[in-house]
Amino acid sequence: MSHKPCSFCQIAAGNTSDHVLYQDHEMVAFHDIKPAAQTHILIIPKEHILSVKTVQISDYDLLLRMQAKALDLLKNLGHDPQTSRLGFHVPPFNTVNHLHLHVLGGSFKSAATAIKYEKGRKWYMELSELLADLERRKSLVHPS
Repeated sequence: MSHKPCSFCQIAAGNTSDHVLYQDHEMVAFHDIKPAAQTHILIIPKEHILSVKTVQISDYDLLLRMQAKALDLLKNLGHDPQTSRLGFHVPPFNTVNHLHLHVLGGSFKSAATAIKYEKGRKWYMELSELLADLERRKSLVHPS
């Protein structure tokens, strides 16, 4: 049985023609092919991290850099970061098994679409929640 390569790893490696907005040695940002909002960008780490369920404490600084890039992109596209959403779909509700940060600015395409990105839903985790969880885990490993 052949193994289908991860589509986001293909983008991270530069093997696709997807419109890349930003890339550096550790992340790539590009427009979502099925945008849920006026602006819908995905930011992926170049390293294959499966999902929010497999993120490690050692990924904390990478996530902070992804957050900074997301806020920068939102500002450059004319969105207020305070009213924008940054988050992840939680398995099994994700479509690609490669960690990808949804960066959403402006209005949603529909009310039904907006529900997919609502805080507190079992299928969606805000970036701030994941960072807080990693901080808690870090404090258990390295108590002050």
